[in-house]
Amino acid sequence: MEFTRPVINAYESSDMIMYGNYVDEEYSEVIDTSLYSDQLDVPRSEYEETQTILTDNCSQYGITATCFDTYENLLWVGNQLGYVSSYYSADMQKYTMFRVHSDEEIRSLLTTDSTLLVLTPTTLRCQMRRGLPIFTHNTENLNEMQCIIQLGRSQDTILMGGHQEKLIEFNLNLCKETSIINAGENGCAILRQNANRTVCCGDPTGVIKLRDPRNISKIIYTVEAHTGSLSDFDVHDNLLVSCGFNNTHGSMELDQFLVVHDLRMMRSVSSIPMIIEPFLLRFMTSYSSRIAVVSTIGQCQLVDTVALSEQDMNLYQMTGAEEGAMALSMDVSPSSQAIIIGDNVSTLHLFTTASSQFNTLARDTIFAQPMEPLPCGPINVTDELADYSNIPLPHCDGPLASELPEKFLNKIYRKTPSIDMNILSTMKMKGTVGYAPNPNNRKRNQVAYFNTITESQNNNNHNQSNDEECESSPFVAIPRRYRKIDLKFKSEDFDYEQYNKTGFSGLESNVPNSYCNPMLQVLYFLDPLRKILMSHICQEEFCLSCELSFLFYMMNKSKGAPCHSGNFLRALRNAHDATALGLILPEHNNAEMKNKINISILIQNWNRFILHQIHLELLRSKKDLTDEQGKFIFKDTDFPSIGGQQVRKKIKNKEEDNNETEITRLFGCKQLHINKCLKCNHEFSKQSNLMVCNLVYPESNDEKSKSFCDLLQQSICPKQTTSTWCERCESFQQTLQNRTLKSLPAILTVNCAIESKQNKDFWKQQMDIMIKQAVTKSGDQKTAPNTPTSFNKPCRYGSNCTRHSCRFMHPGQVPAVSETNNSMSLSQLYYTHSWLPLSIKAELEPDGELKLSKYDEEVDCKSSNIYDLHAVVCYIHEDRKNLVSIVNVGKAYHEHISASNPSPQWYIFNDISVSPVIGQEAVWFSLDWKIPCILYWVSRNNEVSINVDASEPVITAKVFTESVYLNSSSNSNDVILDEEIPKPGELVAIDAEFVTLNQEESELRSDGRLATIKPVQMAVARISCIRGEGPNEGKPFIDDYISTQEQVVDYLTKFSGINPGDLDISKSSKNLTTLKSTYMKLRYLVDNGIKFIGHGLYNDFRMINLMVPPEQVIDTVTLFRLPHQRNVSLRFLAWHFLGNKIQSLTHDSVEDARAALQLYQCYKTLEADGTLQAKLEELYKCGKEMLWVVPGE
Repeated sequence: MEFTRPVINAYESSDMIMYGNYVDEEYSEVIDTSLYSDQLDVPRSEYEETQTILTDNCSQYGITATCFDTYENLLWVGNQLGYVSSYYSADMQKYTMFRVHSDEEIRSLLTTDSTLLVLTPTTLRCQMRRGLPIFTHNTENLNEMQCIIQLGRSQDTILMGGHQEKLIEFNLNLCKETSIINAGENGCAILRQNANRTVCCGDPTGVIKLRDPRNISKIIYTVEAHTGSLSDFDVHDNLLVSCGFNNTHGSMELDQFLVVHDLRMMRSVSSIPMIIEPFLLRFMTSYSSRIAVVSTIGQCQLVDTVALSEQDMNLYQMTGAEEGAMALSMDVSPSSQAIIIGDNVSTLHLFTTASSQFNTLARDTIFAQPMEPLPCGPINVTDELADYSNIPLPHCDGPLASELPEKFLNKIYRKTPSIDMNILSTMKMKGTVGYAPNPNNRKRNQVAYFNTITESQNNNNHNQSNDEECESSPFVAIPRRYRKIDLKFKSEDFDYEQYNKTGFSGLESNVPNSYCNPMLQVLYFLDPLRKILMSHICQEEFCLSCELSFLFYMMNKSKGAPCHSGNFLRALRNAHDATALGLILPEHNNAEMKNKINISILIQNWNRFILHQIHLELLRSKKDLTDEQGKFIFKDTDFPSIGGQQVRKKIKNKEEDNNETEITRLFGCKQLHINKCLKCNHEFSKQSNLMVCNLVYPESNDEKSKSFCDLLQQSICPKQTTSTWCERCESFQQTLQNRTLKSLPAILTVNCAIESKQNKDFWKQQMDIMIKQAVTKSGDQKTAPNTPTSFNKPCRYGSNCTRHSCRFMHPGQVPAVSETNNSMSLSQLYYTHSWLPLSIKAELEPDGELKLSKYDEEVDCKSSNIYDLHAVVCYIHEDRKNLVSIVNVGKAYHEHISASNPSPQWYIFNDISVSPVIGQEAVWFSLDWKIPCILYWVSRNNEVSINVDASEPVITAKVFTESVYLNSSSNSNDVILDEEIPKPGELVAIDAEFVTLNQEESELRSDGRLATIKPVQMAVARISCIRGEGPNEGKPFIDDYISTQEQVVDYLTKFSGINPGDLDISKSSKNLTTLKSTYMKLRYLVDNGIKFIGHGLYNDFRMINLMVPPEQVIDTVTLFRLPHQRNVSLRFLAWHFLGNKIQSLTHDSVEDARAALQLYQCYKTLEADGTLQAKLEELYKCGKEMLWVVPGE
């Protein structure tokens, strides 16, 4: 059969695409050559991708080095994880694998006659081909090494180069460096050798230097191949071919041409245009002038340096690669019959010819001897451990007994599992797609068992309540004001007003151990305690009382803005007792460890600790003040041996008074412990001071009605029988212990201790009994109590809502109507009737017995000992475990914020969220999600005297004149005299530097957003203040380095100027002092009306925990900013307006503060001239043109 077809210079197959001069218009009909395979001889492509192998390591580590063995049929591969693997022949049979370095990538591979040389950034390893190491070379000269070649014809000498100024000659026999050659400031990224005539060294700037192999320091010729950067080059015979980037108008552009240089004429002879973007290239040495070129996306083009317009231009594409794979390395075998490409997803792509052989003169490769199979001997039928699988089964014509019948082989489809209710409750809809955060309540690939409980059994067990069932309840509608708030950590203009429309300050929760925020709010709104703490000051570095004083000062001045309690929590972390009591949470984000922490117990332990700690700190200050008193005065109480019983009684009373503080007078409840031996009736007593009472619940659950006042009374004055030591019997005997009271406290503090299931059931049982009594008492009365309004608000998702038991109204649903004609519902009764009273009446009998009862103003007469509930701290049982406080804020606090209605009001404090509520909500507890932890009662008739002089300032000018530095060798500033301290209204420029204590942790949310779950924790490292006016204008009067005892993760030296050792007392030569000392200096300046000038002061003051009134802050960020435009850096402003280049190497707070002061003076000048607006527009125009980069940066 005769068939005539045109000559088509294009071929196409499943593994290869070849491009030629095929014109679509000439041949409109495509010929199916498979129909004429017997008559047509379709030519096979020269190279085909025969192997695509994913190496043993995970796909996130790319292949950085490939090398064909010049002596054997082996391919060597190195990756970013430090592993080296080898493959035998074109079948890619795995030969060896070993690890060279634990944390460095493989940069280059070189084979010698008997060894393999592996180069990493800092190590040279010599290995046998079978994987055994011979030696490892590592010196200070090996730094950022990149390439390696054999020098000349010698098998013993190699040359190494890298991104440094040294070329290193190394002798393999001596295992030492024989010569160090200067490679220039740009280093050497690529090394090639031309038939032992020249050594070519390419640097990243696009320059290739030709060196004499006999004298490497001698440069024969310099080739400027590319004006931008060098990507790769190779040399063969007299030709050098390179690819790279060119610098065009200040930007790097890929050079689409290969540049060919003739080494005989020492000049460029031609440029080869490429279809692909050249990235890697190698000469195919079996041909005189052929080159294999690879692009970044894995395309391979074969070109000829002589016949530039060859008839068939071959182009290949690596297949089987993942989307976005990038070629990192390539090599051509010595026989030119194989091309290997390694990508960044740990995949090898091998292209071979029809007769594929790596090395035409390869020697035999040594393989491991195969293990001889063990002979199969007789097996005893009584041997229970015999391996019968070694005996081959005979061929069977019939079916095997292990084969399942066809009826059991039918395809069935598993039912779609039900969606977790935790997901449905948090799911958000976007159109028809819903997304929700992972609740993390199952392990990976964990599948729930089939529910084998029938519906009837489930109904029978529905009323059984336990902790596990409570935790797995389908959906609990927790009001927003109780839920934990997701704070946008990096947003300075975060809208806090949506969470707090009151004038009271919230507390930020993005610092470690911020679980105590609710208790800090409770302590702040205890007016006597707040006055005591705000009048306290001492010299102890980590005094919690001082830090509470500073924090309360901020909350007084904030006017509704959230405050940062970082300094207080820093002191808490350094309190040894807090660490010993387990009050410091571990700094990790392990969800499993977080779930094990019971924050309900934690906050109650913290409550007991903080009152005791404040008492000790005030007592220590009191004793220090006593020690500083005047000369000796004779008193008979100082010498009890010469006095009588009356003197000794006075001494005892004096000791008790000396151990008292304002805290014990406020919270202390003097108890008398009376112990009576039941055998000999011997009585002995001791006195103690109870500041926190733990509720003690009855052990037996007899379902009897018991009021809260009875429970509290038995907890304060318990009676119990225990085994204790009797001095008269001189043995352990049963002893009746009884506690009576000598005085009542002004503030009664109670820990509820509802952690165990038994205590929780008791509380719930008493609530149920009280509701039953209320229902019985009400009878058929038709009342409409003051209850929360029903949820008739329409659901945002409408008919597309998939939430189980959604409490909002949906289309077609009848709105809920108040059933005023029926008796009150059970939920309304639980809300309006509380087991916990709002007020209690306390009566102390002469014998010390305490009687507590619920106080009713309409029934009871006025009593001197009436306690009103002041605050409640509640644990909110949700996935993220939240704590809130509900506080009755008094009239004085409302007058302080100039509220329109200064009457007392209840508020819920939930970190930055502050919401007003009615008083009934403070005593309403839904024990499935709202559990009481701590209760505070305040006496109406508080007769405790507090010695506080509000007129005298706490912080005086002595903080400047008596400042003490921790290191005696510091080059501190001159001593500041009283007249040199800035006066009210003067200008002071300020800047601060910070270091990092922990790294930021983020997670990818289900909607694709990157959310910060743990913000970076910063610590103040240096604070500098310079005078803004006067004769010493521009000179610093505060330049303090802040000592830290916490581990610093990153000193941020480039941005802070702080070096390791600057904050260490034993090493630092700086003005090292405590944060508290410097903080008091700044507080004094703020209190005296000093105006602060700086750049970005919002973040500085926030990290210092200093609240500065806005009228005292002059921020150059806002001064030099147009509306709705970006903020401009201090460095760019200083260069543009002042002509100064600051922060060139590192930041210096004194330099930055001085630049901010000069910028303010420039601002005043421009404003006076009326050219400010024009200069700002010019600033932004210049910044956009220069991409906001200072010239020379």
